[in-house]
Amino acid sequence: RVSGSHATVPVWSSIPDRVMDAMLDTSVCIEIMRGNAPRDHYRGWHMSISSVVESELWAGVFHTGGVRERDKVMRLLSAVEVVSFDSNAARKTGLVLGSLARQGLHIGDFDSLIAGHCLALDRTLITANIGHFERVDGLRFLSWR
Repeated sequence: RVSGSHATVPVWSSIPDRVMDAMLDTSVCIEIMRGNAPRDHYRGWHMSISSVVESELWAGVFHTGGVRERDKVMRLLSAVEVVSFDSNAARKTGLVLGSLARQGLHIGDFDSLIAGHCLALDRTLITANIGHFERVDGLRFLSWR
């Protein structure tokens, strides 16, 4: 679904018939590490994650202290491109935060950073947390489920 003016519309019709560049959010990475495979529709897409998502994954490892969790993160990181957060992403994140604040909304700092990074790269976000990301104007996102 695509967000704009607080109304959401199906995005499938606007997806070109080519390999999509998409970013996974943390909720999707956790689903993958739990063994939940992506929908067939996403097979063949170029998947990446923000370095912000990587930091959240590492926080989970260091919180649990588990070797098994670390191995899952390492396996996931070897399968996706990790894109570094840069000044353009910071500017877009500022836009997201400012826009949400003017509307009296908040989606959390990490999700704001992830949304800003996707906007900066003009990538579609794949998430299991539609409720947060549908509040961000101009962000293209699809549900993991």
